[in-house]
Amino acid sequence: MFLGFIALLAIVIGSISTVACTETSTASPEKVYVGSTPGGAVVKTMLDIDPGKPVDFIRWHLVLREQEKAFVMSIHYGVGKPNTPDFEGGGEKRTFLGTYTVYKEGPREIYTLKSSKMTQPVSLIKLNDDFFHVLTPDKRLMVGTGGWSYSLSRKHASSTRSTALTTFEPAGSASPQVVFDGRTPCQEIAKEYQWNAGDECFKLKWRLTLYRDPKTGKPTTYSIQRTLHRTEPIEGSWIEVTGTKKDPKALIFKLDPDRPDTSLSFLVGDENVLFFLDKENRLFGGNADFSYTLNRRLD
Repeated sequence: MFLGFIALLAIVIGSISTVACTETSTASPEKVYVGSTPGGAVVKTMLDIDPGKPVDFIRWHLVLREQEKAFVMSIHYGVGKPNTPDFEGGGEKRTFLGTYTVYKEGPREIYTLKSSKMTQPVSLIKLNDDFFHVLTPDKRLMVGTGGWSYSLSRKHASSTRSTALTTFEPAGSASPQVVFDGRTPCQEIAKEYQWNAGDECFKLKWRLTLYRDPKTGKPTTYSIQRTLHRTEPIEGSWIEVTGTKKDPKALIFKLDPDRPDTSLSFLVGDENVLFFLDKENRLFGGNADFSYTLNRRLD
């Protein structure tokens, strides 16, 4: 009798294991995106964070399940602990579950995330399979700070970088002088340009100043300051280039076009946000702490 019960139990356990394996094998593939963004008033409202609570930055972990059009988004936020990627007192955490829709407008794809725990939907524009950027409620690119940007990068990126699609109608500022700031990861871009960066280099600080002819509005010179080159600004000329293999309307700012080995290029998201491109005009992917994005100084 006892041996018969054991045999029956083994059959039941085996059946459960088979079902579990089947469910796992047919589960919808997931894509995971990470990044750290400023804790500005607009994004705090979206994520139902107390507007009076001090928040230096928000670390995001977004899982998209494409088959079900569902998502799980975890955020960790608070006041930054000096000289570390951590939060004072450990910070606070929240998790949102919900569904998303995809709206296509020409080459652009906008993902709108909705959850009962969100005060309002969160919208992201997809630049490629490995890169998203958070949008304002009126569907403009959110402008970050010198510390963090509103970009999210795929945690396990594609084996090869993808060319980006146009974000918005290119709109270079006609101002005679515009300044962009940001912090980016170090190793990937240092390897691309063979800069002398040690293994301990995990971030680069940037300040890019673009100058135009005050009468014609055409590009003239630039000045750039970055970690690894602290002694004096790097200066040179720059141009605007229209069109990529993916999108003929894309606008690119190219520094030192006559020096292809050292020339830096940026995809113009709009007049306030620039995205780093590699030598093949493909987007660099960021990590959980920083993205390859520069933001215009608006003060």
